[in-house]
Amino acid sequence: MRKQFIITLALLLVLASCADQTVTPSNQKSFLGGTIGLLVSFVEGEPPSEVTDGGATPFTVSVKLENKGETFVDATDVTLTLKGIDAASFGVTNADLTMNPSEDLLDNDINPDTGEAINSPPVYVTFSQLNYLGELSGNQPFPFVVDVCYKYQTMATSQLCIKENLLDSSDTKVCTVTGSKNVQNSGAPVQILNFEEFSAGQNAVSFSFRVKNVGNGLLSAASSSCDQTPANRDYVTVTVDSGLQGLTCSGLSNPSENGTAYSGDVKLATGERQIRCTQQLSDADQTDKIMIVDSSVDYDYQESTRTDVLVKHI
Repeated sequence: MRKQFIITLALLLVLASCADQTVTPSNQKSFLGGTIGLLVSFVEGEPPSEVTDGGATPFTVSVKLENKGETFVDATDVTLTLKGIDAASFGVTNADLTMNPSEDLLDNDINPDTGEAINSPPVYVTFSQLNYLGELSGNQPFPFVVDVCYKYQTMATSQLCIKENLLDSSDTKVCTVTGSKNVQNSGAPVQILNFEEFSAGQNAVSFSFRVKNVGNGLLSAASSSCDQTPANRDYVTVTVDSGLQGLTCSGLSNPSENGTAYSGDVKLATGERQIRCTQQLSDADQTDKIMIVDSSVDYDYQESTRTDVLVKHI
């Protein structure tokens, strides 16, 4: 009898211990994050550091493309252009100096349980059959520059605090309206920063954020083929979706609405721009709760890499 009592007591203690344990989610991140889209580099030895003139040394130029961000990039949305050399002098045509990859660049994904990265494989592009045909009077270095233009998107998420009484700042049980809010960005060279919310009266809240080019590349309007004329340079398309009707945003040109989303274009003239949005609230909307704000930024981005090749006279 005593033995049964001890066993029963032990089981009760184990069950009580399990009941007291709080299960904490292993991953609370929406994105992997980071500030790089495509990472561009030459494959070692392609091109070689030295070749000879007179058509004696055929060689290739191979470029490694690594998608370090979280946007899938179709192969047709990536263009590589080899610059710095005269095509005819190196035995090719101008058309041979522009290529698209043969494979799509997969996005990096996040393991929803652990938050760890599921990395995408690199893609390689090769400019082949290069050969300096002429004869030099002496050794001459040539710059080999590869410009990579690609279409990309930044995704971001933050939170809005909605309350039955927006003017009551003392009630913070669910959330606080006024103040800075955490914002999570997908891995990309353009980021959404400094998300802040504040009351805009009894039936509205406002929020602002900055869109910033944090990478080292050139920014231009989406689907412009990285055009750097004033009409496209530094332009992006911003879309904000609060999940509620009645959203408007200022500072955007060509605005449009689609359901609960508001979109428009903006020029990041100094590399960044602040956007302000106002969310009108119906009586049904005004309950104490948190709403998710999803934002996206669409654009073309150009990265470059360079190396020098010495053509030696023989």
